[in-house]
Amino acid sequence: MRLCMFCRGRASSKEDALPLWLVRRLPTPNGVYVEAERGRNFTKRWKAAKHDLKVRFVCKACNNGWMSRLENRAKPIVEAIFDRAISALSPTDQATLAEWAVKVSMVLEALRSGTTWFYSQEERALMRGESAIPPRTRVWLAKCVNLPGTYCASSDLSETPSQGAQEAKAYVTTIAFRDLALQVVTARAPERAPTSATLTTDVRPGPWSQVTVSMWPPSAGSLAWPPPLGLDGEAGLAAVIDRWRPGESS
Repeated sequence: MRLCMFCRGRASSKEDALPLWLVRRLPTPNGVYVEAERGRNFTKRWKAAKHDLKVRFVCKACNNGWMSRLENRAKPIVEAIFDRAISALSPTDQATLAEWAVKVSMVLEALRSGTTWFYSQEERALMRGESAIPPRTRVWLAKCVNLPGTYCASSDLSETPSQGAQEAKAYVTTIAFRDLALQVVTARAPERAPTSATLTTDVRPGPWSQVTVSMWPPSAGSLAWPPPLGLDGEAGLAAVIDRWRPGESS
């Protein structure tokens, strides 16, 4: 029996990987692409006629309960960005968008059939029960230009190819739709490291402070929106993903 990825109840519902209220605002005359990457190798890339990605690891109680309530909190913020009706993000806006982005990242993992998911059952349960974002998670928001549809990519990064329990690793999810991109990075320390250990990551040089707005951890005050620079189409999105691969050639 397939179980809900959040509460472990019977998975009796199909969750849209991207919410319908968002999909309806994004016409896709040329179709959409989705890619997944594991161990720095692309494992899946496909094209669909429309945004119709269903996840079968969610129950009706979660889908129609806390997940629906979170969508209702995030929707007016995202739509205000789409409608260019917002010039600043309050701390509450930042926390809501960050929680929503992490939830979407967790749901998108269910598309990776036959693999071990990065986020643990405990982290997903805490997201459901306490709206808790996993430790060592950062979330950024960016403006997109020349992106007519959507873009979703996920990457496993680690110190070594083995990605064992004794290596530091991270999971990067980048989702974008028309004017807006969100990037979620969650790091995992080696099992031998103390809970208080701080992880540092080398980042490829770039104008990241001008391109992205850091939403999580949230700032004490409002953040100006949009940032000075935007990401130009899929090439711009690829660049913001590749910033986490400083040891690789361009």
